[in-house]
Amino acid sequence: MRSAVASQAIMVRPDSSHYYPGTLGNKPIAVQFHAGSHYVALRLLEGYLAPEKIKLVHYGSPANRFEAMMNGEVEAAAVMEPWITLAEKLGCRAVCEGHYLGAENASDSMDEETFAAINRAVVQAVDLINADKRKYLHYLIDDPRFAEVAAKYGGVTPEDFHLPRLRYSYNTPYTDEIVADTYHWMVGWGLLDGAACSSDLVENRIAEPAAAPADD
Repeated sequence: MRSAVASQAIMVRPDSSHYYPGTLGNKPIAVQFHAGSHYVALRLLEGYLAPEKIKLVHYGSPANRFEAMMNGEVEAAAVMEPWITLAEKLGCRAVCEGHYLGAENASDSMDEETFAAINRAVVQAVDLINADKRKYLHYLIDDPRFAEVAAKYGGVTPEDFHLPRLRYSYNTPYTDEIVADTYHWMVGWGLLDGAACSSDLVENRIAEPAAAPADD
């Protein structure tokens, strides 16, 4: 199932000479391998650079990627919110930005009642957040993994965020076309063994009560 539409931006320092992706060939770009920043960075850069010129390096967490960019260890870093807002507040700029689907996962052992309840909660959360996004931004700002680093740079406030970047939608199943296209793209980049079958990787369990919030 897919719900939130997350954003990743490839950011550069204020003094960087890079203004668009095409100049980042053979330059180290910090990502977290086999996670959103890795996949989105490839998607964004492959339209500008030959595959052999895309030099992604594994730096793990968003905090590590952000710090590596700021201290000059890498030329650029792929980060999501609230790191994008912090970077922009410091004068950094995005050379490209992309949105991707977040997923709600459930193991085979989860019972249908629990799964349906989780999906109802997600639907209600989407409505609450979309009604007043700034009201809930403190959850991003106060996250200890962000707050500790952000404090060194003066921090951010809810007013600093560009709200259209924060996108939340109701849970919907992945289409067969999306699954197939993503599977072939990952195989093409060597991110997935071609012997794997796309139908083995995604199972769209549909919880009917999750289509709308339950009446009080």
